[in-house]
This record gives sequence, structure tokens and C-alpha cells, in this order.
Amino acid sequence: MGLPKPTLPWRVLDLLKVHSLPRQSRSSPLANISAQARDVHKCSCCGLVVAFHEGSTKFRCSQCNATNMMVDFDDLELHPPNPPISFASVKALADECLAGPRAKNSHELHVKLQPLVDYLRAAFGSIAIINNSFQLGRPLSRARYLTSNLDLVEFRKTFELLARLPSRKPLYSALCATQYSIKRLPLHMTGNPKNLYWAVLLIEIPFLHKALTISDNRPYAHSSSIVEMPEIRSLCYDILKRVLGILSQTESSASGNYLASWFLKLDNEEFVLKINLINLYITFHLKRCFYYTNNPKLARRASLGELFQITQSHEDEYERLSYLKDDLDDSSENPPSWPHLRLSSGANGKANTNAMKIRTFHYTQNYHLRTATAVLGIFVKANYIRNEREKVPVYVFYNSLVDYVNIKLDFDGWLSKKRAPECAATHEPSVRAVIDYIKGNSSVVAIADLSRTDGFFFCQYPYLISLGGKISILQYEARRQMERKAEEAFITSLDKRIMMDVYFKVRVRRENIVQDSLQCIRLNQGNLKKGIKVQFLNEPGIDAGGLKKEWFLLLTRALFSPATGMLHEVEDSNFLWFNVIPLNNLEVCYLFGAVLGLAIYNSTILDLSFPLALYKILLGNSIGLAEYKEIFPVSAANLFKLRDYLAEELAALDLTFEVSFQDLFGCTYERDLIENGSNVSVTIENRETYIEKYAHFFVSDGIRAQVLMFKKGFSSIVDGNAFSLFLPEEIQLLLCGSDHGRIDVDVLRSVTHYTGWKSKEDAVNSRVVNWFWDHLNRASVEEQKRVLQFITGSDRIPATGIENLSLNLNRQNNGKDSDRLPVAHTCFNELILYEYSTEEKFTEKFTQAVTMLSGFGIK
Repeated sequence: MGLPKPTLPWRVLDLLKVHSLPRQSRSSPLANISAQARDVHKCSCCGLVVAFHEGSTKFRCSQCNATNMMVDFDDLELHPPNPPISFASVKALADECLAGPRAKNSHELHVKLQPLVDYLRAAFGSIAIINNSFQLGRPLSRARYLTSNLDLVEFRKTFELLARLPSRKPLYSALCATQYSIKRLPLHMTGNPKNLYWAVLLIEIPFLHKALTISDNRPYAHSSSIVEMPEIRSLCYDILKRVLGILSQTESSASGNYLASWFLKLDNEEFVLKINLINLYITFHLKRCFYYTNNPKLARRASLGELFQITQSHEDEYERLSYLKDDLDDSSENPPSWPHLRLSSGANGKANTNAMKIRTFHYTQNYHLRTATAVLGIFVKANYIRNEREKVPVYVFYNSLVDYVNIKLDFDGWLSKKRAPECAATHEPSVRAVIDYIKGNSSVVAIADLSRTDGFFFCQYPYLISLGGKISILQYEARRQMERKAEEAFITSLDKRIMMDVYFKVRVRRENIVQDSLQCIRLNQGNLKKGIKVQFLNEPGIDAGGLKKEWFLLLTRALFSPATGMLHEVEDSNFLWFNVIPLNNLEVCYLFGAVLGLAIYNSTILDLSFPLALYKILLGNSIGLAEYKEIFPVSAANLFKLRDYLAEELAALDLTFEVSFQDLFGCTYERDLIENGSNVSVTIENRETYIEKYAHFFVSDGIRAQVLMFKKGFSSIVDGNAFSLFLPEEIQLLLCGSDHGRIDVDVLRSVTHYTGWKSKEDAVNSRVVNWFWDHLNRASVEEQKRVLQFITGSDRIPATGIENLSLNLNRQNNGKDSDRLPVAHTCFNELILYEYSTEEKFTEKFTQAVTMLSGFGIK
């Protein structure tokens, strides 16, 4: 049994006791080092700061067991002086060994293959030899961004050849020698990308993933495949672990940029395979954390800080991690079941999911997760600079098992880590930490851990967190801010003896919605982070969500109208973008930003048609030529043609550093792109500057005033840390929902709830329900959107997919034939259906109802 929770007074005393303990100095790691050990360096493999005696020629890392040698990579001797390894040389030697009579037994086979085994041991036993091997043509004198000059295909073919040999000894010897060579590393090897060719090669071993796909049963039974054997798996795991550790040390250095430029040259299939391999490694270690979370005995030891002591022995690390579930099954009466990555399981799914959440103390000091996520970050960087057509979607980087992490605690821990440098001078716990502790939202150990500055949190690497996880963090932060505002309003009302509303009340007229909305926002700056309640003046209706949806819809339509002068539709791309024409009233830009912020905080999907550049602006990302090409594709193509012109052709165009444009009424405006630009001609020498200045004018410089007011309005609502976790593509999904073609009616049908029938079986088999689903199946994409608009108030499905749309079908009039129209309650995503005598009558009534969707009242 776990330790009982202390009562409230004692818990506060415990908290004060923890914060009164002697604290480690934050000033320097040298403070805890003895006088005889004055040298401090990071391990080249895992990044642990290690102290050792001055004058030592090497030291061993206590965390990953790597030996760090105080030599430069170039000083490594090619001993013995083997020539570079190649597929041709390995295949020729293998063919030579297997030539002649077939071996009669395993001993004869080993004798025949001994020359190959000796060669592989010598060749792969030196990272210097591996580093000089599998080159494309002549070796390069220095590393280059354009190419790694490595023949990755030949390297993969070499290991595939070894895996097909009739004996496992050659492959085993090559892997053993590789493992030995990468456990002895020069200290500062990651500073020069040329020293990392061997690591780029080793991650290409085609069966590394086999080590991470262990079944629940111990694989000691005979396997027909060499790569499935336990000893091969163990070696592959250790090689992958060390390669990821070494590559992670380049994350924020120039070498990391070189690696990203090399990885982006991979074709899409290989690129995704590498991402999946790293995510599989992360899952392998998170799976261990899951089992700890669901085992009471291990969870108690973990809370006392003993969890990671079991990983101090490195020899059997892989076996212990692989068979952890078997060990728990043997020691627990109710062993934890492995979730099949489902985030919901019926009515009680929420409680079960919460019970399975992985707590932060299980992984914050796990260097395996830290190194793997850092390497995945290099692939994120590579994906960012790939061509648009070759980029992989952001969801490829998501790790499904991270959904089983208590991501809200992780978010709080990440925030505490960010704030640690600011409050390092004081040892007093924050008020929020004390409140959370008293409420039982955190433990003593958790609070102590959050003060550490070297812990790992998934929010540091948001590309691992699914969109659903990020939305839950955003809602968590928004709910805290809304609750805080509501509490402040309540306390203020008690103090001043006046009524204070806990909601942000929006009262508008339909015909004057822009001005009324702007006035409401301007007069309620202190209430914007409260929940929204909307009322259309002179109309009946209580806002339970539907009025709010319609307000957002009507307001955005009015804002995007050409009459406001804020936006215009670009004919080449059909995107809406800011007008470069000066506006007399920038308040509409402020209102536009505020509306987007309110939509995010109130989980409302909007009907927007903006380029990705808009969402990059919201996140503070820079925009340039790529965004100009997205918004103005035809103009960009013509502009970029200037790069191909000769000097005479360019002079004939008579271009200057000046731009002209027209407003909706045909009035022409002219602006200089640089000082005195109208008198500066465009030449071959300065044409690149002209292209850059011209593009920036339309996406940045020329709309600076509008963008600043737009961001000011948005920041007045969204100013939290949760928003920074999103990528532009995710913000677009969050605001606009998914607009990918037809609705998957079968999936929507499977998640729909029914009321008004005796049982769900009766509902599913009823005529009117089947008519509804048949109608939706036959409908075109546009008709499906109108139906969705009618029922939910938006024609987009949620960002996380149609399976997360909560649709309710409600039957009225007890099965009697009716002449009434179906009714939608957009507040609850509910459709009221009546019984009809024929399918034709249902279709007529339903179509009529969908076309009369606007407005609230009794009809």
C-alpha cells in the first residue's frame, strides 16, 4: 500500500519543511567538486556534467557508461590501418569465404567465415574507419551543407547482406565491434560535423527498430531470423541509444544545422522511417513509465526518488526494460493492462484514463527521452526547410503515448522551469505552488522536482504532443484564467456591494454587429477572459453556446467584407490578406485580432480563408519570400524571373525601388521600398535586394500598422504560455477546424448519441434515423457542409477529427407523423427529428430546415 495522504495542516508543514532543507547552489557545478577534481565536462554521449581529476586522459560517465577520451577526433589512429569499408569489399570477402564445398556443420561454417569476421571486427571496431567509409566519390576536405557525401544505400545493403548469411557470427561481430567503438569517444567530437559521418551511417542500420518491438513473451524461443535473436536486438538497442545520445549534443550547435541539411535530402519514405524509429525509441521508454505508474510498489519507490537507481547497471539494461511487463505480472496480483492508444473507453473512460496518467517524476530525469526528443528536433528543423511538396505533416512527429502523460502537470513543471532563473534568488515557494499543494494537485516531491532547472518536460518539445494534448493544455490555462477572473469579479462585488457579472456579456444588434462588438470589447477589457454570453437585441434566446457561435460567424463575415477596407481577396490564391492601403480606422484590425483570441479561448471554429502566414504572425514567426509566394503565387513567379534576366534585359524594364498599387476605387498609391527608392534603378547587383524588399512590402512592411493593431487585439486575449506550444498549421486547425473533403459518415454515426427512443437499438433501426444517414451519405460536399452548419453552427469538423464531434439526435412526437420542420440546437450540437410518413417528406422538410438556418426564435 502507498503512503496515506497527510491531512491539511500537516501537508502545509511538510511543504515548509521541504523548502527549509539545505539547497544545492545554483551558481556553478564546481561548488560540489572536491579540490582534487577540478575539471568538469559534459559527456559526449548523454550530456551529463561529469567532474574528474585534473590531468586525467579519460573519464567514464556514470549515467551512460561511455568512456570520454581527452583527445581530438582527428588524433584517433586508424589501428589497424584498414582501408574504408564498402559494400563491394564486404560482399567480395563473403563470397570468397563461402566459395567451395558447402560446410557440413556449424563449426566448419564458422571456420570458413572467420576471415570475414576478423575483417568486420577490425573495420567496425574503430569509429575513425567507419567515419571514412561509404563515401560517394572522393572524400570531402570539410563538411558541406549540400551533401553528407555518404552512400547510405550501400551501407544499408551491407547490413542486409550480413543478416542473410547462413551464420549470425559475422553480423554479431560487426555489431559488437560497433558497440565497443562508440563507447569510447573523443570529448569534443560533436563540434565538427565532419566527425559525425559514422553516426549518420549507424542510424541507417535497417533493423534497429527490431530492438524496440518486443512482444509480451520473452523471445528466447528459436527464431528463424537472425535479426530477431535477443543478442542482436540488445546490440541494436545499445547502438541506437548511443547514436541518439551523441547526435543530441548537436541540437543547438552548427553541427545540428549540418545534420538537418543532410537529413532533409532523404526521400520521404526514409525521412518518415527515421522519425518513426526515434518515436518508437521514445515509446519504448515511456512504456516503462506507464508500467511504473500502474504498479503501486514501484510508484511508491519512485515517489521516494529510488526509481532510477535500477538503471545503474548497464550490462542488462535492455533485457530489464524489455521484460519489465513480465516481471510486473509475476509480482502483482492485478498487473497493469497495456492501453491500445485509445483516449476514451465508454462512460467511464475519463476516470480510467486519469488513473493511467504518467506523472512527471517518472521521466523528468530520464536522459533517454531527453536525447531522443532532441534528435527528433533536428528532423523537425529539417522538415521546416524542406520543399513544400516534400514536407511531412506535423502529426507525423506526434507520439501517441504522450497522450498518457499527465500533460497538465508537465505544463506546470515546464513553466516552473522557465521561471526558475527569475526566482533563483529566493527560496520561498510560490503562492500557486502552495495552493496546488493544499488542494492536492501536487505532492511534496513534485514541487521539489519542479524547481530543478535540468529536468525534462514534454512541453519543451511540443512537436511530440498531439493536437488534442495541446488543446487540453490551452483549455487548462484558459480555464484557470477564466476562473481567476470570475473569482476576482465575485470578490469585488462583495467588497463594493455591487453586482458583478461572472461572464463577458456581448449585447449586439445584427444590423450593427461590428460597431456594437467593438464597443463591447473596448468597454470590457477586464472581462475578456471570462466565458462569453451573447444576446442579440430584440430577439428571444438564451445563450447556451449557439448564440455565441452565430455571433462569431456573423461578425467574421462582416469584418471580412470589402466595406471595412481591412482585407481583400487575392485572386491568384483566393486567400484573404491585409490591404496595403492606409486605413482611417485601425480599430477593425484590433477587433479582428480580439475575435480570433476569443474564438480560441472559447473553443469556437471560425470560417476563415487565410494563408499560413497569418498564423505565423500570431506566433511571432518571421515571414518572407515563401509566404509571399503562397499569397501571391503569380506575382511571385514573375518577380523571381528577374533572377534570370541579363543586365540589358533588366535595364530595359526600367525598374526602380518603388512600388505602386491601387485601392478598390482605382486610386493609385506609390511607396519607396528604400530611402529615395524612386531614384535607385534595379541592377544585377541589387536585384536580390529588390525582390526581397518588394515581397516584404506586401507581407510585412506595407501592412505594419494593420498587423500591429491585429496582434495587439489578439494579445489582449491570448497571452499565455500554452499558445506558444502550437505550430502555425495547428493554430489554423484550431481556429478553422478541418476542411478535408467529405464527412466520414460511418465514423460520425458511430459516435452519435440518441435520445427519445426506448433504447439505442431502437434509435439505430428507426426509419427517420436511417433516412437522415442515407441523406447525409448521398449529399455532396457542399450539402454536407450546410448540414453541419445547421446542426453545429460551423461547417468545419473539429481539429482533432470527426470522431470528436459530439452529435445528438433527439426524436419528438412519439412516432406520429408530423408536418413540423427538424430543429437544431447548435448550443448542444443537437438535431430534433420528427417522424414522417415517407422518406420524400423527410427529405423535403429537412432540406427546408437547413436552408432556413439563421436566427433564433419560435417559428
